[in-house]
Amino acid sequence: MTKVNQEELQAAIEKLKGKAAAAVQKAGDKKADPEAREARKKVKRAQRKLRAAKSYKGASKKAAEKPAEGQASA
Repeated sequence: MTKVNQEELQAAIEKLKGKAAAAVQKAGDKKADPEAREARKKVKRAQRKLRAAKSYKGASKKAAEKPAEGQASA
């Protein structure tokens, strides 16, 4: 898995959303059109990747704080 910046992911999601909207409009507002569905899947996949990156970053911060708290109370 390649390392990605959260800001880069956010920018990519915005681009994908634009492409998805264009695909839906091109399909005559038929959301079930294969191209439109595929475009929306790409958006969701990118959003899932961003959410995972945020939770991974948050978990590492919590893990770093936890040992410090344990030593203070001991």
